Amino acid sequence: MTASSVATTTSVAAAQGFTVAPASPRLGTRVWRGRFWWSLTVIFAALLAVVLTSSPPKDAALLSLNNPGSDGARATGAILRDRGLDVRQITRLGAARISTPQDTTLAIALPSQLVDYQLKSVLAYPGDIVFVGVSPALLTGIDPYLGPADTADVTLRGAGCNDPDATAAERVSTGGSEIDATKVEGATVCFRSAPGVGPFVVLQRAGRTITLLSDATLPMNGHLTDYGNAALVFRALGKHPALVWYLGNGLDTSTLTYSYYGGPGSKPGGDAGEPSADFLPPGTGTALYALAIAVLVAAVWRGRRMGPLVTENLPVVVPSSETTSGRARLYRRARAYGRASASLRAAAAERMGRRLGIPRGGDAATLIREVARATGREPASVQRLVYGPPPDGEHAMMDLVQELDTLERQVHRP
Repeated sequence: MTASSVATTTSVAAAQGFTVAPASPRLGTRVWRGRFWWSLTVIFAALLAVVLTSSPPKDAALLSLNNPGSDGARATGAILRDRGLDVRQITRLGAARISTPQDTTLAIALPSQLVDYQLKSVLAYPGDIVFVGVSPALLTGIDPYLGPADTADVTLRGAGCNDPDATAAERVSTGGSEIDATKVEGATVCFRSAPGVGPFVVLQRAGRTITLLSDATLPMNGHLTDYGNAALVFRALGKHPALVWYLGNGLDTSTLTYSYYGGPGSKPGGDAGEPSADFLPPGTGTALYALAIAVLVAAVWRGRRMGPLVTENLPVVVPSSETTSGRARLYRRARAYGRASASLRAAAAERMGRRLGIPRGGDAATLIREVARATGREPASVQRLVYGPPPDGEHAMMDLVQELDTLERQVHRP
């Protein structure tokens, strides 16, 4: 269609009284108008990419070996690596894949994040384990007689035991969460606040050493240099050439993966153990976060923006019967029986009042009295039909329509 024909059609439509929408701009005009916003978007994306690539993200996770903050353990990891240890931090148990448990210490930071099946897989590990922090479920899983002790004040304590690691540390500043091992046979409890109660417990189980460090602040950067904290932490974690540091992660659903060896606590014959099940692929948590953000952005982008209503004359004449039937269908689909019955009652009352000569400003009592007098009905019956409660279903609605129709015929009869 040419420009002249469009102009002719528009003028004819305007002459006939129709509302004509303005002509949309051409594609080139729309592109040119949107060039500024496209350019702004590209510049913002480029700046964001530069910022993300130029400044590496700072690890702020509690007890992370990459966290330089006071609550991180970066100094612990760096010093252990300087001593020649192969230190590896993981946030998924399924990523451990320890091939030589006899030469690898498994450290579990924040074990309270472990669920029961993950805890079972960790306690089945045949090598040495160090728990940095404890939980009631962990203590019960290791030994039913182990349990948390009452909170003790932070204080400076001597080793008070024959464990070589605690003896080398001499004194540590510790307190808070402690472990009650008074009924556990063969448990070595150091830095005690009471007989059999302390923050450092060493157990020998199935040819391996399980070390419990209830005070998780000792390996943190902000407390590592206090008194003998460093000596205690480095000796407990550095007994073997390799260290796998698992950082508790609430999004991790995997279990520990390692190979068995022909030593104490291994499977008969020293066969390699099957890797534990990893229920979700790597990066599932990050993908879920990204998906949630994408859904939120899409909802804001495509969400309906409700503005003020705009009234406009229709370009054609619509019969009143069509609008009435259309509104009735909407009422029926929405099950708006109360709204529909109110409209029917109001229309019937207006027609009957006009028939009986009642002014539009007349009250309900006058209408009920005059309709009852004209029809010979009881006023209570008239009030129920015209001003009663809304119907509770479609059948009640149809009964009301029939009764209103009968009442109107009685009023209009000569």
